[in-house]
Amino acid sequence: MTNQQQDGGVINTTFSSPPNQQFRINSPPSLTNLTSQTSSQDTMLADSPTKINNSSLNRRESSTQKSTTKSLPSSSKTPRSSSVTGFHSRNFRIYTCCGILELNCLKMTSFLALIVSLFAFASLIVIISVNYSIVAGFKATLANLDTDGTYYRELMKLSARAAVTAEYNRTLSLEYVNLYNNYYYLYYVDLNATIANVPASVLYWNQHNMLRDDVKSRRAVKMEITMMVQVTSGNYSAALQTLDSAQYKDLLTGYQEEVQSIFDYADNMKEQSANLDLATTTAALIIACTSIVIVVPVLIVFIVLSVKKDNSKEKQLRQVKKYMIMDTINDPSVVEKFKDFCKQERSEENFALLEKINEYKKLCERSFDIQVFLFDTDVLSSSDQFSEMTSSKEEQSKKGYTEKDLLEIEKKKFEIAFEIYSEFLDVRGDRSVNISKAFADNVKQHLDYFAKGENESIPESLFESIEYEMCVLMMDTHHRFKQHLELQMKEKKQILSSLKKSKK
Repeated sequence: MTNQQQDGGVINTTFSSPPNQQFRINSPPSLTNLTSQTSSQDTMLADSPTKINNSSLNRRESSTQKSTTKSLPSSSKTPRSSSVTGFHSRNFRIYTCCGILELNCLKMTSFLALIVSLFAFASLIVIISVNYSIVAGFKATLANLDTDGTYYRELMKLSARAAVTAEYNRTLSLEYVNLYNNYYYLYYVDLNATIANVPASVLYWNQHNMLRDDVKSRRAVKMEITMMVQVTSGNYSAALQTLDSAQYKDLLTGYQEEVQSIFDYADNMKEQSANLDLATTTAALIIACTSIVIVVPVLIVFIVLSVKKDNSKEKQLRQVKKYMIMDTINDPSVVEKFKDFCKQERSEENFALLEKINEYKKLCERSFDIQVFLFDTDVLSSSDQFSEMTSSKEEQSKKGYTEKDLLEIEKKKFEIAFEIYSEFLDVRGDRSVNISKAFADNVKQHLDYFAKGENESIPESLFESIEYEMCVLMMDTHHRFKQHLELQMKEKKQILSSLKKSKK
Protein backbone atom coordinates (compact mmCIF):
# COMPACT_ATOMS: atom_id res chain seq x y z
CA MET A 1 0.00 0.00 0.00
CA THR A 2 1.14 3.56 -0.76
CA ASN A 3 0.20 6.42 1.53
CA GLN A 4 0.71 9.99 0.38
CA GLN A 5 0.33 13.03 2.68
CA GLN A 6 0.76 16.65 1.78
CA ASP A 7 2.26 18.87 4.47
CA GLY A 8 3.37 22.35 3.68
CA GLY A 9 3.66 21.65 -0.02
CA VAL A 10 6.02 18.72 0.52
CA ILE A 11 4.84 15.30 -0.41
CA ASN A 12 6.10 12.55 1.87
CA THR A 13 5.80 9.07 0.50
CA THR A 14 5.98 5.88 2.53
CA PHE A 15 5.76 2.28 1.44
CA SER A 16 4.45 -0.64 3.38
CA SER A 17 5.53 -4.11 2.34
CA PRO A 18 2.87 -6.74 1.83
CA PRO A 19 2.81 -9.37 4.54
CA ASN A 20 5.03 -12.43 4.25
CA GLN A 21 7.04 -10.90 1.39
CA GLN A 22 10.70 -9.95 1.48
CA PHE A 23 13.20 -8.55 -0.97
CA ARG A 24 16.85 -9.61 -0.65
CA ILE A 25 19.58 -7.20 -1.64
CA ASN A 26 21.44 -8.05 -4.78
CA SER A 27 25.15 -8.40 -4.15
CA PRO A 28 27.71 -7.95 -6.93
CA PRO A 29 27.88 -10.87 -9.31
CA SER A 30 31.53 -11.37 -8.54
CA LEU A 31 30.48 -12.94 -5.25
CA THR A 32 29.52 -16.59 -5.06
CA ASN A 33 26.12 -16.03 -3.53
CA LEU A 34 24.35 -13.62 -5.81
CA THR A 35 20.93 -11.98 -5.73
CA SER A 36 18.20 -13.91 -3.99
CA GLN A 37 15.14 -13.35 -6.13
CA THR A 38 12.03 -14.73 -4.47
CA SER A 39 8.52 -14.90 -5.76
CA SER A 40 5.29 -16.30 -4.52
CA GLN A 41 5.63 -19.19 -6.94
CA ASP A 42 8.89 -21.02 -7.88
CA THR A 43 9.19 -22.05 -11.50
CA MET A 44 11.90 -24.27 -12.97
CA LEU A 45 13.68 -23.86 -16.27
CA ALA A 46 13.67 -27.18 -18.06
CA ASP A 47 15.21 -27.23 -21.52
CA SER A 48 15.36 -23.77 -23.03
CA PRO A 49 17.40 -20.85 -21.67
CA THR A 50 14.47 -18.51 -22.37
CA LYS A 51 12.11 -20.21 -19.91
CA ILE A 52 13.02 -18.09 -16.89
CA ASN A 53 10.76 -16.97 -14.13
CA ASN A 54 9.39 -13.53 -15.07
CA SER A 55 7.45 -12.95 -11.87
CA SER A 56 8.01 -9.58 -10.24
CA LEU A 57 10.59 -9.22 -7.50
CA ASN A 58 9.45 -8.66 -3.94
CA ARG A 59 9.71 -5.29 -2.31
CA ARG A 60 12.82 -4.45 -0.37
CA GLU A 61 13.02 -4.81 3.42
CA SER A 62 13.76 -1.94 5.70
CA SER A 63 17.09 -0.55 4.57
CA THR A 64 18.21 0.07 8.16
CA GLN A 65 18.74 -3.71 8.57
CA LYS A 66 21.03 -4.05 5.54
CA SER A 67 24.81 -3.76 5.12
CA THR A 68 26.98 -3.56 2.08
CA THR A 69 30.14 -5.14 0.91
CA LYS A 70 31.60 -3.78 -2.25
CA SER A 71 33.82 -5.98 -4.37
CA LEU A 72 37.36 -4.78 -4.60
CA PRO A 73 39.70 -5.76 -7.39
CA SER A 74 41.33 -8.98 -6.43
CA SER A 75 45.07 -9.11 -6.24
CA SER A 76 46.88 -11.04 -8.89
CA LYS A 77 48.99 -12.67 -6.17
CA THR A 78 47.98 -16.00 -4.78
CA PRO A 79 48.52 -16.68 -1.05
CA ARG A 80 51.54 -18.76 -1.95
CA SER A 81 53.08 -16.11 -4.15
CA SER A 82 52.36 -13.47 -1.52
CA SER A 83 54.27 -15.45 1.10
CA VAL A 84 57.14 -15.92 -1.29
CA THR A 85 57.19 -12.23 -2.12
CA GLY A 86 57.06 -11.33 1.58
CA PHE A 87 60.00 -13.59 2.30
CA HIS A 88 62.00 -12.03 -0.51
CA SER A 89 61.12 -8.46 0.50
CA ARG A 90 62.64 -8.57 3.99
CA ASN A 91 66.05 -6.98 3.65
CA PHE A 92 69.13 -7.10 5.85
CA ARG A 93 71.91 -4.55 5.64
CA ILE A 94 75.52 -5.46 6.26
CA TYR A 95 77.92 -2.54 6.57
CA THR A 96 81.33 -3.32 5.12
CA CYS A 97 84.43 -1.30 4.32
CA CYS A 98 83.44 -1.39 0.66
CA GLY A 99 79.89 -0.21 1.24
CA ILE A 100 76.50 -1.47 2.36
CA LEU A 101 75.58 -5.02 1.38
CA GLU A 102 71.80 -5.40 1.24
CA LEU A 103 70.41 -8.93 1.26
CA ASN A 104 66.89 -10.27 1.44
CA CYS A 105 65.96 -13.30 3.55
CA LEU A 106 66.56 -15.79 0.77
CA LYS A 107 69.98 -14.39 -0.06
CA MET A 108 70.83 -14.02 3.64
CA THR A 109 69.94 -17.65 4.28
CA SER A 110 72.05 -18.75 1.34
CA PHE A 111 74.91 -16.55 2.57
CA LEU A 112 74.77 -18.11 6.05
CA ALA A 113 74.69 -21.59 4.55
CA LEU A 114 77.74 -20.69 2.48
CA ILE A 115 79.57 -19.46 5.60
CA VAL A 116 78.73 -22.68 7.45
CA SER A 117 79.92 -24.75 4.50
CA LEU A 118 83.18 -22.82 4.27
CA PHE A 119 83.75 -23.09 8.03
CA ALA A 120 83.10 -26.82 7.96
CA PHE A 121 85.38 -27.24 4.95
CA ALA A 122 88.18 -25.25 6.62
CA SER A 123 87.76 -27.22 9.86
CA LEU A 124 88.01 -30.50 8.00
CA ILE A 125 91.17 -29.32 6.25
CA VAL A 126 92.75 -28.31 9.59
CA ILE A 127 91.77 -31.55 11.31
CA ILE A 128 92.98 -33.71 8.46
CA SER A 129 96.27 -31.79 8.24
CA VAL A 130 96.96 -32.05 11.98
CA ASN A 131 96.02 -35.69 12.00
CA TYR A 132 98.27 -36.39 9.04
CA SER A 133 101.29 -34.70 10.62
CA ILE A 134 100.85 -36.49 13.96
CA VAL A 135 99.99 -39.88 12.55
CA ALA A 136 102.85 -39.65 10.06
CA GLY A 137 105.27 -39.24 12.99
CA PHE A 138 103.68 -42.16 14.81
CA LYS A 139 103.87 -44.37 11.76
CA ALA A 140 107.51 -43.48 11.17
CA THR A 141 108.28 -44.53 14.75
CA LEU A 142 106.07 -47.61 14.73
CA ALA A 143 107.52 -48.83 11.46
CA ASN A 144 110.66 -49.89 13.34
CA LEU A 145 108.88 -51.15 16.45
CA ASP A 146 108.17 -54.84 16.28
CA THR A 147 106.44 -56.14 19.38
CA ASP A 148 106.92 -59.83 18.63
CA GLY A 149 109.93 -60.07 21.00
CA THR A 150 107.88 -61.57 23.83
CA TYR A 151 106.61 -64.25 21.48
CA TYR A 152 110.14 -65.20 20.43
CA ARG A 153 111.30 -65.16 24.07
CA GLU A 154 108.65 -67.68 25.07
CA LEU A 155 109.66 -69.92 22.18
CA MET A 156 113.29 -69.68 23.31
CA LYS A 157 112.39 -70.90 26.80
CA LEU A 158 110.29 -73.77 25.45
CA SER A 159 113.00 -74.84 23.00
CA ALA A 160 115.65 -74.78 25.76
CA ARG A 161 113.53 -76.91 28.09
CA ALA A 162 112.68 -79.37 25.30
CA ALA A 163 116.34 -79.70 24.25
CA VAL A 164 117.50 -80.36 27.85
CA THR A 165 114.77 -82.90 28.66
CA ALA A 166 115.03 -84.85 25.35
CA GLU A 167 118.16 -86.78 26.33
CA TYR A 168 116.46 -90.02 25.30
CA ASN A 169 116.52 -88.83 21.67
CA ARG A 170 119.66 -86.94 20.81
CA THR A 171 118.52 -86.12 17.28
CA LEU A 172 115.35 -84.48 18.58
CA SER A 173 117.33 -82.70 21.25
CA LEU A 174 119.71 -81.21 18.71
CA GLU A 175 116.76 -80.05 16.59
CA TYR A 176 115.45 -78.12 19.59
CA VAL A 177 118.90 -76.61 20.01
CA ASN A 178 118.73 -75.35 16.43
CA LEU A 179 115.23 -73.95 17.03
CA TYR A 180 116.53 -72.15 20.09
CA ASN A 181 119.32 -70.56 18.10
CA ASN A 182 116.83 -69.37 15.42
CA TYR A 183 114.47 -67.87 17.99
CA TYR A 184 117.44 -66.32 19.79
CA TYR A 185 118.42 -64.52 16.60
CA LEU A 186 114.88 -63.27 15.86
CA TYR A 187 114.40 -62.18 19.46
CA TYR A 188 117.50 -60.01 19.57
CA VAL A 189 116.87 -58.52 16.13
CA ASP A 190 113.42 -57.43 17.28
CA LEU A 191 114.63 -56.31 20.70
CA ASN A 192 117.58 -54.30 19.38
CA ALA A 193 115.34 -52.55 16.80
CA THR A 194 112.84 -51.66 19.49
CA ILE A 195 115.52 -50.41 21.88
CA ALA A 196 116.97 -48.21 19.15
CA ASN A 197 113.60 -46.47 18.57
CA VAL A 198 112.38 -45.89 22.11
CA PRO A 199 113.49 -43.11 24.44
CA ALA A 200 116.44 -43.99 26.66
CA SER A 201 114.35 -43.14 29.70
CA VAL A 202 112.12 -46.12 28.98
CA LEU A 203 114.99 -48.66 29.24
CA TYR A 204 115.17 -50.41 32.60
CA TRP A 205 118.95 -50.46 32.86
CA ASN A 206 119.12 -46.73 32.24
CA GLN A 207 116.54 -46.09 34.92
CA HIS A 208 118.62 -48.07 37.47
CA ASN A 209 122.09 -47.07 36.26
CA MET A 210 122.99 -50.63 35.27
CA LEU A 211 124.74 -52.28 32.38
CA ARG A 212 122.54 -54.09 29.91
CA ASP A 213 124.40 -57.34 30.50
CA ASP A 214 123.73 -57.13 34.25
CA VAL A 215 119.94 -57.28 34.06
CA LYS A 216 118.24 -60.55 34.98
CA SER A 217 116.71 -61.17 31.57
CA ARG A 218 120.10 -60.89 29.90
CA ARG A 219 121.73 -63.22 32.45
CA ALA A 220 118.90 -65.75 31.99
CA VAL A 221 119.60 -65.87 28.26
CA LYS A 222 123.29 -66.43 28.97
CA MET A 223 122.43 -69.42 31.21
CA GLU A 224 120.24 -70.84 28.41
CA ILE A 225 123.13 -70.51 25.96
CA THR A 226 125.30 -72.44 28.44
CA MET A 227 122.64 -75.16 28.62
CA MET A 228 122.53 -75.43 24.82
CA VAL A 229 126.31 -75.85 24.76
CA GLN A 230 126.05 -78.59 27.40
CA VAL A 231 123.32 -80.38 25.41
CA THR A 232 125.41 -80.22 22.27
CA SER A 233 128.34 -81.77 24.11
CA GLY A 234 126.05 -84.44 25.61
CA ASN A 235 126.20 -83.25 29.19
CA TYR A 236 122.45 -83.46 29.83
CA SER A 237 122.75 -83.80 33.60
CA ALA A 238 124.55 -80.48 33.99
CA ALA A 239 122.12 -78.79 31.62
CA LEU A 240 119.15 -80.21 33.54
CA GLN A 241 120.65 -79.09 36.83
CA THR A 242 121.02 -75.56 35.49
CA LEU A 243 117.45 -75.63 34.12
CA ASP A 244 116.03 -76.60 37.52
CA SER A 245 118.23 -74.28 39.53
CA ALA A 246 116.70 -71.57 41.69
CA GLN A 247 119.01 -68.99 40.19
CA TYR A 248 117.67 -69.60 36.65
CA LYS A 249 114.11 -69.44 37.83
CA ASP A 250 114.82 -66.19 39.63
CA LEU A 251 116.43 -64.68 36.56
CA LEU A 252 113.37 -65.52 34.45
CA THR A 253 111.22 -63.27 36.63
CA GLY A 254 113.18 -60.20 35.55
CA TYR A 255 111.91 -60.29 31.96
CA GLN A 256 108.49 -58.84 32.74
CA GLU A 257 109.93 -55.77 34.41
CA GLU A 258 113.06 -55.28 32.34
CA VAL A 259 112.09 -56.08 28.74
CA GLN A 260 108.32 -56.31 28.56
CA SER A 261 108.01 -52.62 29.45
CA ILE A 262 109.84 -51.81 26.21
CA PHE A 263 107.28 -53.72 24.15
CA ASP A 264 104.43 -52.25 26.21
CA TYR A 265 105.69 -48.80 25.30
CA ALA A 266 105.55 -49.74 21.61
CA ASP A 267 102.05 -51.16 22.04
CA ASN A 268 100.95 -47.95 23.76
CA MET A 269 102.25 -45.93 20.84
CA LYS A 270 100.21 -48.06 18.43
CA GLU A 271 97.15 -47.63 20.62
CA GLN A 272 97.65 -43.87 20.75
CA SER A 273 97.93 -43.76 16.98
CA ALA A 274 94.70 -45.74 16.62
CA ASN A 275 92.93 -43.50 19.16
CA LEU A 276 94.11 -40.39 17.35
CA ASP A 277 92.78 -41.75 14.08
CA LEU A 278 89.47 -42.53 15.75
CA ALA A 279 89.23 -39.07 17.34
CA THR A 280 90.08 -37.34 14.07
CA THR A 281 87.58 -39.42 12.13
CA THR A 282 84.89 -38.78 14.75
CA ALA A 283 85.52 -35.02 14.75
CA ALA A 284 85.47 -34.90 10.96
CA LEU A 285 82.26 -36.92 10.91
CA ILE A 286 80.61 -34.62 13.49
CA ILE A 287 81.59 -31.53 11.52
CA ALA A 288 80.39 -33.08 8.26
CA CYS A 289 77.06 -34.16 9.79
CA THR A 290 76.54 -30.76 11.41
CA SER A 291 77.27 -29.07 8.12
CA ILE A 292 74.85 -31.37 6.33
CA VAL A 293 72.14 -30.80 8.95
CA ILE A 294 72.44 -27.04 8.48
CA VAL A 295 73.22 -26.76 4.78
CA VAL A 296 70.88 -29.39 3.33
CA PRO A 297 67.66 -27.94 4.85
CA VAL A 298 68.75 -24.45 3.79
CA LEU A 299 69.46 -25.76 0.31
CA ILE A 300 66.06 -27.46 0.19
CA VAL A 301 64.33 -24.29 1.38
CA PHE A 302 66.27 -22.27 -1.17
CA ILE A 303 65.23 -24.63 -3.98
CA VAL A 304 61.59 -24.69 -2.83
CA LEU A 305 61.42 -20.91 -2.58
CA SER A 306 63.11 -20.54 -5.94
CA VAL A 307 60.63 -22.94 -7.53
CA LYS A 308 57.73 -21.13 -5.87
CA LYS A 309 59.08 -17.80 -7.02
CA ASP A 310 59.54 -19.10 -10.55
CA ASN A 311 56.02 -20.56 -10.54
CA SER A 312 54.63 -17.29 -9.22
CA LYS A 313 56.46 -15.29 -11.86
CA GLU A 314 55.36 -17.70 -14.56
CA LYS A 315 51.78 -17.50 -13.36
CA GLN A 316 51.91 -13.72 -13.33
CA LEU A 317 53.43 -13.74 -16.81
CA ARG A 318 50.65 -15.98 -18.06
CA GLN A 319 48.12 -13.71 -16.40
CA VAL A 320 49.63 -10.72 -18.19
CA LYS A 321 49.55 -12.57 -21.50
CA LYS A 322 45.94 -13.47 -20.80
CA TYR A 323 45.07 -9.80 -20.39
CA MET A 324 46.95 -9.04 -23.60
CA ILE A 325 44.85 -11.57 -25.48
CA MET A 326 41.63 -10.21 -23.98
CA ASP A 327 42.73 -6.66 -24.81
CA THR A 328 43.18 -7.76 -28.40
CA ILE A 329 39.69 -9.25 -28.43
CA ASN A 330 38.26 -6.03 -26.96
CA ASP A 331 40.10 -3.85 -29.49
CA PRO A 332 37.76 -3.24 -32.46
CA SER A 333 40.68 -2.26 -34.69
CA VAL A 334 42.45 -5.62 -34.52
CA VAL A 335 39.83 -8.12 -33.37
CA GLU A 336 38.79 -9.02 -36.92
CA LYS A 337 42.40 -9.45 -37.97
CA PHE A 338 43.01 -11.66 -34.98
CA LYS A 339 39.92 -13.67 -35.80
CA ASP A 340 41.10 -14.23 -39.38
CA PHE A 341 44.55 -15.15 -38.12
CA CYS A 342 43.02 -17.70 -35.73
CA LYS A 343 41.18 -19.24 -38.67
CA GLN A 344 44.48 -19.60 -40.47
CA GLU A 345 45.96 -21.17 -37.35
CA ARG A 346 42.93 -23.49 -37.05
CA SER A 347 42.04 -22.19 -33.61
CA GLU A 348 38.87 -20.31 -34.47
CA GLU A 349 36.92 -22.37 -31.90
CA ASN A 350 39.16 -21.09 -29.11
CA PHE A 351 38.75 -17.52 -30.35
CA ALA A 352 34.97 -17.88 -30.57
CA LEU A 353 34.86 -19.28 -27.03
CA LEU A 354 36.89 -16.36 -25.66
CA GLU A 355 34.65 -13.96 -27.55
CA LYS A 356 31.56 -15.49 -25.96
CA ILE A 357 33.14 -15.45 -22.52
CA ASN A 358 34.01 -11.79 -23.04
CA GLU A 359 30.39 -11.10 -23.93
CA TYR A 360 29.30 -12.93 -20.78
CA LYS A 361 31.68 -10.82 -18.66
CA LYS A 362 30.28 -7.61 -20.10
CA LEU A 363 26.80 -8.72 -19.07
CA CYS A 364 28.16 -9.43 -15.60
CA GLU A 365 29.54 -5.89 -15.45
CA ARG A 366 26.15 -4.47 -16.38
CA SER A 367 24.52 -6.66 -13.75
CA PHE A 368 26.99 -5.38 -11.21
CA ASP A 369 26.27 -1.75 -12.11
CA ILE A 370 22.53 -2.29 -11.74
CA GLN A 371 22.95 -4.02 -8.39
CA VAL A 372 25.25 -1.27 -7.13
CA PHE A 373 22.63 1.32 -8.11
CA LEU A 374 19.80 -0.61 -6.46
CA PHE A 375 21.92 -1.13 -3.40
CA ASP A 376 22.97 2.53 -3.20
CA THR A 377 19.28 3.41 -3.17
CA ASP A 378 18.83 1.33 -0.01
CA VAL A 379 21.86 2.92 1.67
CA LEU A 380 20.45 6.38 1.06
CA SER A 381 17.09 5.40 2.50
CA SER A 382 18.75 4.14 5.70
CA SER A 383 19.97 7.68 6.58
CA ASP A 384 16.65 9.40 5.99
CA GLN A 385 13.79 7.15 5.01
CA PHE A 386 11.47 9.86 3.68
CA SER A 387 13.59 12.46 1.93
CA GLU A 388 16.22 10.02 0.65
CA MET A 389 13.58 7.65 -0.74
CA THR A 390 12.30 10.51 -2.87
CA SER A 391 15.80 11.33 -4.16
CA SER A 392 16.53 7.66 -4.84
CA LYS A 393 13.33 7.39 -6.89
CA GLU A 394 14.43 10.41 -8.89
CA GLU A 395 17.90 8.87 -9.42
CA GLN A 396 16.35 5.55 -10.38
CA SER A 397 14.08 7.12 -12.92
CA LYS A 398 17.04 9.17 -14.17
CA LYS A 399 19.25 6.14 -14.72
CA GLY A 400 16.42 3.86 -15.72
CA TYR A 401 17.57 0.86 -13.63
CA THR A 402 14.89 -1.33 -12.12
CA GLU A 403 14.64 -4.84 -10.75
CA LYS A 404 13.23 -5.86 -14.11
CA ASP A 405 16.45 -4.74 -15.81
CA LEU A 406 18.44 -6.90 -13.43
CA LEU A 407 16.23 -9.88 -14.16
CA GLU A 408 16.64 -9.39 -17.90
CA ILE A 409 20.42 -9.23 -17.54
CA GLU A 410 20.41 -12.47 -15.56
CA LYS A 411 18.32 -14.09 -18.29
CA LYS A 412 20.82 -12.98 -20.92
CA LYS A 413 23.70 -14.22 -18.81
CA PHE A 414 22.05 -17.61 -18.60
CA GLU A 415 21.43 -17.69 -22.32
CA ILE A 416 25.06 -16.87 -23.11
CA ALA A 417 26.32 -19.40 -20.53
CA PHE A 418 24.00 -22.07 -21.88
CA GLU A 419 25.19 -21.35 -25.41
CA ILE A 420 28.84 -21.57 -24.33
CA TYR A 421 28.28 -24.89 -22.64
CA SER A 422 26.19 -26.52 -25.36
CA GLU A 423 28.36 -25.30 -28.24
CA PHE A 424 31.91 -25.31 -26.85
CA LEU A 425 32.14 -27.26 -23.59
CA ASP A 426 29.85 -30.19 -24.27
CA VAL A 427 31.68 -33.00 -26.06
CA ARG A 428 28.71 -33.25 -28.42
CA GLY A 429 28.83 -29.53 -29.22
CA ASP A 430 29.25 -28.23 -32.75
CA ARG A 431 32.53 -26.49 -31.87
CA SER A 432 33.70 -28.47 -28.90
CA VAL A 433 37.09 -27.38 -27.54
CA ASN A 434 39.76 -29.34 -25.75
CA ILE A 435 39.03 -28.49 -22.13
CA SER A 436 39.02 -30.38 -18.86
CA LYS A 437 35.80 -32.25 -18.16
CA ALA A 438 35.83 -30.92 -14.60
CA PHE A 439 35.48 -27.35 -15.90
CA ALA A 440 32.58 -28.33 -18.14
CA ASP A 441 30.84 -30.22 -15.33
CA ASN A 442 31.20 -27.19 -13.04
CA VAL A 443 29.52 -24.94 -15.63
CA LYS A 444 26.74 -27.47 -16.18
CA GLN A 445 26.14 -27.70 -12.44
CA HIS A 446 25.73 -23.93 -12.08
CA LEU A 447 23.38 -23.86 -15.06
CA ASP A 448 21.28 -26.65 -13.55
CA TYR A 449 21.11 -24.84 -10.21
CA PHE A 450 19.94 -21.66 -11.93
CA ALA A 451 17.42 -23.49 -14.10
CA LYS A 452 15.93 -25.27 -11.07
CA GLY A 453 15.74 -22.06 -9.07
CA GLU A 454 18.28 -23.18 -6.48
CA ASN A 455 20.53 -20.26 -7.47
CA GLU A 456 18.99 -17.01 -8.64
CA SER A 457 22.11 -15.72 -10.36
CA ILE A 458 25.14 -17.08 -12.19
CA PRO A 459 28.55 -16.08 -10.80
CA GLU A 460 30.83 -13.83 -12.79
CA SER A 461 33.77 -16.21 -12.25
CA LEU A 462 31.96 -19.14 -13.87
CA PHE A 463 34.25 -19.18 -16.92
CA GLU A 464 37.37 -17.76 -15.28
CA SER A 465 39.30 -21.05 -15.28
CA ILE A 466 38.20 -21.87 -18.81
CA GLU A 467 39.21 -18.41 -20.00
CA TYR A 468 42.62 -18.83 -18.41
CA GLU A 469 43.15 -22.24 -20.04
CA MET A 470 42.07 -20.94 -23.42
CA CYS A 471 44.41 -17.97 -23.14
CA VAL A 472 47.28 -20.31 -22.25
CA LEU A 473 46.49 -22.42 -25.30
CA MET A 474 46.37 -19.33 -27.50
CA MET A 475 49.53 -17.66 -26.19
CA ASP A 476 51.63 -18.95 -29.08
CA THR A 477 48.95 -18.02 -31.59
CA HIS A 478 48.69 -14.52 -30.15
CA HIS A 479 52.47 -14.16 -30.16
CA ARG A 480 52.63 -15.12 -33.83
CA PHE A 481 49.79 -12.70 -34.52
CA LYS A 482 51.74 -9.86 -32.91
CA GLN A 483 54.77 -10.80 -34.98
CA HIS A 484 52.56 -10.84 -38.05
CA LEU A 485 51.31 -7.33 -37.30
CA GLU A 486 54.86 -6.09 -36.74
CA LEU A 487 55.94 -7.62 -40.03
CA GLN A 488 53.06 -5.95 -41.84
CA MET A 489 53.96 -2.63 -40.21
CA LYS A 490 57.58 -2.97 -41.32
CA GLU A 491 56.49 -3.79 -44.86
CA LYS A 492 54.24 -0.74 -44.92
CA LYS A 493 57.07 1.46 -43.68
CA GLN A 494 59.36 0.08 -46.34
CA ILE A 495 56.78 0.69 -49.06
CA LEU A 496 56.18 4.21 -47.76
CA SER A 497 59.90 4.98 -47.70
CA SER A 498 60.33 3.60 -51.22
CA LEU A 499 57.43 5.75 -52.46
CA LYS A 500 58.97 8.83 -50.89
CA LYS A 501 62.28 8.09 -52.56
CA SER A 502 60.64 7.52 -55.96
CA LYS A 503 58.88 10.90 -55.76
CA LYS A 504 62.16 12.63 -55.08
